[in-house]
Amino acid sequence: MAIVKMKKFKLFALEKDRKPLLKELQKFDYVHFIKTSNEENEDLKEVQIPENINLLKEKSQKVKWMINYLLKLFPKEAKEEISNNLTEHLLFVQIEQQADKYDFNKDYETLDRISKEIETNKEEIINLEIRKKEIDSWRNIKEPIENLKAFKTAKILLGTVPKRSFEILKDSIRNFDKTYVEEISQDSTMVNLMVLGSKLEEKELRNQLKIHSFTELNFDFKGTFEEEFEKIKLREEEIKKANNKLKNTAEKLLKILSKLEVQDNYLDNLLLRENIVSNFKKTDTVDIVEGYIPADMEYEFKKLITRISSRNNYLEISDVDKDNPEVPILLKNSGVTGLFESITQMYALPKYNEIDPTPILSIFYWVFFGMMVADFAYGLILCLASGIALMVGNFNETTRKFLKFFFALSFSTMIWGLLYGSAFGDLIKLPTQVLDSSKDFMSILILSIIFGAAHLIMGLAIKAYVLIKNGHFMDAVYDVFLWYLTLASLILLILAGRFEFSEFTKNILIVCAVVGMLGIVAFGARDAETLMGRIGGGIYSLYGVTSYIGDFVSYLRLMALGLAGGFIAGAINIIVRMLVSGGIFGIILGIVIFAFGQVFNIFLSVLSAYVHTSRLMYVEFFSKFYEGGGKAFKKFRV
Repeated sequence: MAIVKMKKFKLFALEKDRKPLLKELQKFDYVHFIKTSNEENEDLKEVQIPENINLLKEKSQKVKWMINYLLKLFPKEAKEEISNNLTEHLLFVQIEQQADKYDFNKDYETLDRISKEIETNKEEIINLEIRKKEIDSWRNIKEPIENLKAFKTAKILLGTVPKRSFEILKDSIRNFDKTYVEEISQDSTMVNLMVLGSKLEEKELRNQLKIHSFTELNFDFKGTFEEEFEKIKLREEEIKKANNKLKNTAEKLLKILSKLEVQDNYLDNLLLRENIVSNFKKTDTVDIVEGYIPADMEYEFKKLITRISSRNNYLEISDVDKDNPEVPILLKNSGVTGLFESITQMYALPKYNEIDPTPILSIFYWVFFGMMVADFAYGLILCLASGIALMVGNFNETTRKFLKFFFALSFSTMIWGLLYGSAFGDLIKLPTQVLDSSKDFMSILILSIIFGAAHLIMGLAIKAYVLIKNGHFMDAVYDVFLWYLTLASLILLILAGRFEFSEFTKNILIVCAVVGMLGIVAFGARDAETLMGRIGGGIYSLYGVTSYIGDFVSYLRLMALGLAGGFIAGAINIIVRMLVSGGIFGIILGIVIFAFGQVFNIFLSVLSAYVHTSRLMYVEFFSKFYEGGGKAFKKFRV
């Protein structure tokens, strides 16, 4: 349970062996390539990416588009089909074999045609909706549109005018002897009008209408507005039926999703092989390759290279410099500890000369999370929900690991619930109660501080271990032991009255505190170039003692969140008890409020515990020893 030890390799292999070698290395998986340096020989050439790379990219994009389009059309069915045929369970050789048997081009052409027709139909539906809304406003006119245009001496104008101008327009048109205005319909801003006037007055009438922002509409169909409206509805139905038919055809392609997933994986790995050569250097006949492998796989790696190259190679494997920031990081944590790797990685991977904090983090995280939720019923629900999901659901490895993470945390929550005697707040008082959250505030506060102190002490201890491991023993004395001495002395002096220490003991503690503080001032900025810089930096380092006060206060959230969740649950229970006493309606309402309120409180408690426990790890714990910034080991496999 640590950072995997690495070895660096440099390989000289014949150019003709490149393709079979890369293919076998992908099966091997655990190879991290780096850019080959040409410091030793400046005449080395770059290895060019093959010309067929664009064709492969095009194929890959087509396959990905097919998968995404089917997921878009049939989200539920497509996800089920994919989850039932997980490619991650297939061996590399099986993926290559299955990919060779399936030509996706014919299915791509079918799906591409379907998508284009559906998109065209979608645009037409939008236009028809706009047209239908426009026609609907004029359905009160029962005469065919061609009849309205057939008058010889009269002119009918159809159009809209702003609502605010309508009355003024009507008043102004009264000046025309042979003009009639009728309101057909209106909405919140516009009025639809039919204006009937003499052709002799048409020019003056149009000018008058224009003054009042009249917009003429021209309808290019025959028949009545009602008939045109029905035609639009009929066309919409036809398009919807056509779309359903297209979707039914597309739905039949769901069965190829497993083949597409295999093809996608195959093409991604093929592209990776073709692209990785840009890291290599070469002579006319030889490729020079550099990278890293796990130290415990050195024998297998040598065996593979020898088998592929038929001994026509030169392989150099060396130990890595532990202080080299370029060494890739691969974490190895098994069992329950491995479930907490995501917490470490979410912050940053460790550097190669650090340690993997996951094993220690997992213990504290498990304890702290449970203390923040601290309800047996909530823990039981979390346990059952995640456990049933793991048994019934067919999830990928990442999701399963996430569910297992909360499954493990549910047991801590139940244990703390038993200690607090809490199930759904104060609804059920458990006989295992050791701490009463409604009375034992000080006991829980002291317990939180003790946990915080243990957490901080462990953080400093890890820092000392890393420094000593890397050969910096005196740095461990200056940066850890002096702080232990200072903090322990000050804390004991604060508690001296409570524990009734003698004056002699107090004097020893004062001397220890002074020695520790003087040591911090003297060595806290030992890298400073001037004496004043060293003293000033040392005083600033000693000022860091105030940050420890803030750290201790931060651990009070272990108490605060646990109590807050319990009090919210208790408040819900009070409301429910009041409702239940009010008859059958009150009982039903009480059940609804109880279910909704408690589910919401579970969600809030779990989310808060996840966030705040992570914060304690990142801000209070990691800040004492963890630098991070390591580069992830990139396996040679998608």
